[in-house]
Amino acid sequence: MTAAVDEALARLASSAAVLAPAGENYGVYPGGDRRRRPIVRLAPVEVRDLEACGAIEQRGDGAYVLSEAGKARVARSLAREDEAYLIQHAPIEPRTVIDRDGDERKVRGVRRGDVLRRLAALRDAQDLPWLSEAELEAARRLRADWDASQAGLVRGSDWSAPPMGAGARGVSNAQERAMAARCDARRRVGEALDALAAPLRRVVERVCLHEDGLEALERAEGWPARSGKLVLKIGLAQMARGLGE
Repeated sequence: MTAAVDEALARLASSAAVLAPAGENYGVYPGGDRRRRPIVRLAPVEVRDLEACGAIEQRGDGAYVLSEAGKARVARSLAREDEAYLIQHAPIEPRTVIDRDGDERKVRGVRRGDVLRRLAALRDAQDLPWLSEAELEAARRLRADWDASQAGLVRGSDWSAPPMGAGARGVSNAQERAMAARCDARRRVGEALDALAAPLRRVVERVCLHEDGLEALERAEGWPARSGKLVLKIGLAQMARGLGE
């Protein structure tokens, strides 16, 4: 891959730019404004190679934009070597965790909750939201219950609350309430996923809970490109109907 191709992909990722014909070659136009001079030029063979590998996709007006695979490719190229895989699915941020011995330590991991922003950003061919508000709400509830079910009891929680009933100890009571809430959240996650057919469940679980990318999921399932997005929508639509009943 040439330096010009690297720069073209980075420009397409960092702004609302398009790749469109510029004389005998192609040029990257920031903001999609083709009246201006392109900031990067590519040869037709380079554009064909990028389209063939799925890094760019053509719009209805003949211009090219960065595909999801292209965005992941740019993210990998800019990431630290040990974070190249994770960062193509979601931003990486520093985080404080508590290990099994109760000691705090600093780690870097995927930003929590970013999956919901990515779901809300999905668009159809007309650049309209791919998921309805009801489908996004189903994803939000599932994710909230999942996070609650994974929270556990960590150091720093307040077990010093006064007893809730006669003869009960504050620490025990607080722990029991926390454990009950965790179990309730786990039950709701299980019920929501169990109501889905196996293929729908796998997609919803991997995308909404484990934050897998749709393209990685499609490769793992052996599905055609962009089919995962449709299966995800069907799964979330079914969950949304269940919430409305």
